[in-house]
Amino acid sequence: MEISYSISEQLRQVIGLRSYGQRDPLVEYKKEAFFLFENLLNKLKLDFITILMNLKLVQAPEKDKDSPSEKITGKKSFDKKISRNEPCPCGSGKKYKRCCGAL
Repeated sequence: MEISYSISEQLRQVIGLRSYGQRDPLVEYKKEAFFLFENLLNKLKLDFITILMNLKLVQAPEKDKDSPSEKITGKKSFDKKISRNEPCPCGSGKKYKRCCGAL
């Protein structure tokens, strides 16, 4: 039968054992909690650095203003202010809020 302890239960057990050694339990509790917190921060830093080291950047190719992909999607930048319920000027037949103006 496997018993899993939480960190706080383990910390209480360790402090209980140290109190037998004539040490102040409150001071020992603070020291042990600080040590566990430092270990947590160091592990987070290590994990973050590991992720950053394994990260690969992919650059997207530059697109011209009149690129074929823009013509296919129909999404263009519009100069005038368009109401959300007006038909979309890209020609899709949908309302602007459901097409190019979708959030």
